[in-house]
Amino acid sequence: MSHPLTDDIIAEIAHSGYIDDYCQYHYVENDLRAAADWQLEQVIAWLDDTDCDDPQETAQRLKQAMRPTTTQEDN
Repeated sequence: MSHPLTDDIIAEIAHSGYIDDYCQYHYVENDLRAAADWQLEQVIAWLDDTDCDDPQETAQRLKQAMRPTTTQEDN
């Protein structure tokens, strides 16, 4: 699964936000919706490829896949 949503990923998916003079990214109305849809597709693909019958274990593995603790940026 890809890294959690970041400004860079949202900008790449949405193509509609902008960066101001202070290097801050600004979202427009549908940017986060488009990014959430993209992330949902990532989760569905991950679930299709994951063999786990225990719902608690699946939830834990999904959380770890979405928010890797060793490479996560400061969000």
